[in-house]
Amino acid sequence: MKCEIIAIGNEIVSGHTINSNASFLARELESLGIEVICHTSIKDVFSEIHQALDSALERRDLIITTGGLGPTPDDLTHEAIAKYFNVKLVQDPKVLKEIKNKFKQRGILNMPKINIKQAYKPKAAKWIPNKLGSANGIMLKTTRSSMILTFPGVPSELKHMWFNTVKRHLAGFSKEHIHSLTLKFSGIRESILAQKINNILKMKYPILGIYPDLDEIKIRITAKEKTLKRAKEITNKVAKQILKRTKKYYFGKDNDTLETLVAENLIKTKGRVATAESCTGGLLAKRLTDISGSSKYFNSSVVSYSNEAKINILGIKRELIKKHGAVSREVAREMAKGIKKITGSNIGISITGIAGPTGGSKEKPVGLVYFGFAQKNKVITKKVLFGSNRTRNEIRFLATQFALNWLRKEL
Repeated sequence: MKCEIIAIGNEIVSGHTINSNASFLARELESLGIEVICHTSIKDVFSEIHQALDSALERRDLIITTGGLGPTPDDLTHEAIAKYFNVKLVQDPKVLKEIKNKFKQRGILNMPKINIKQAYKPKAAKWIPNKLGSANGIMLKTTRSSMILTFPGVPSELKHMWFNTVKRHLAGFSKEHIHSLTLKFSGIRESILAQKINNILKMKYPILGIYPDLDEIKIRITAKEKTLKRAKEITNKVAKQILKRTKKYYFGKDNDTLETLVAENLIKTKGRVATAESCTGGLLAKRLTDISGSSKYFNSSVVSYSNEAKINILGIKRELIKKHGAVSREVAREMAKGIKKITGSNIGISITGIAGPTGGSKEKPVGLVYFGFAQKNKVITKKVLFGSNRTRNEIRFLATQFALNWLRKEL
């Protein structure tokens, strides 16, 4: 079963609103074995909606539209669909009453007349109820053996309607099962990773894609089979082939993140970690504590941005900073030791560097970062050049990504 998602709205086309609905629907449809072939974005214009329907109906079994269900004159989705199929728009008194009640619940006794249009639908269509807002969607079977579903553009309303009505209706429509497995890698460039598995990436089936992010590369493996079991067998088999060559850089799959994996390992080993950060300004601590229950493994953090903070809080000797500089292997080492000692943690991690865009020199360019790791009597330091062409935020994020990945490996 093949599907096209059509986003209707001037704000989507202009780029002022990000189309998060399409990514949500595509993932959900895939879980039902429905293949999304195309995402289309168009303006709230009759002719463009009709052209999009013309194109989609020729090739797709299922068409889903988002947006254009509001009360304003530029919300034209249901009107355009009715005109396209040459059917009447009919008012549903029950739905009109429901919309009026929603306004009363919000303290508005007289519903604006403009909202009356939301109680109209193409004659043969069935409603998709929207309990959160006034814009109900519709479900319409066409004469071309296709089905059209409409949703409002508000993501929270769309998701509520999907989970409460549409998903169970579409379950079982497709006779095929789609399974995707995403492998995640860190600490390696896309080109080097691709070279290691070049012949695997060239396979025609299953479908493979490589997707680079700031410091995370994803390889997505997708199989479509008559049974979910068979689709999983195929993706797992290819994943094993990939990991034979790339396991050194692999850190997780699907929804895994470095922080969740670190958290799991720390809880398992009953470890307690503390951080001393300079150029990252507490971002590493934030990422470690973004996870619920982080008090089980996270002890404390010191943002020792100034030299005085490094000296007075972490106990680093002034002479050491004067000799080697705040951004140095020696200072990173003492920062890790200091935070571990003053917090009584099992592990101390430190970051000191130059995030830019100013402050760099020939000897110590923007993007230079030193890391320290202290555990028991072991203290290790590492030096990384993230590149002076990076933005300040990119360097800070990359530094925390490196620190988390290093911590994961040590654990």
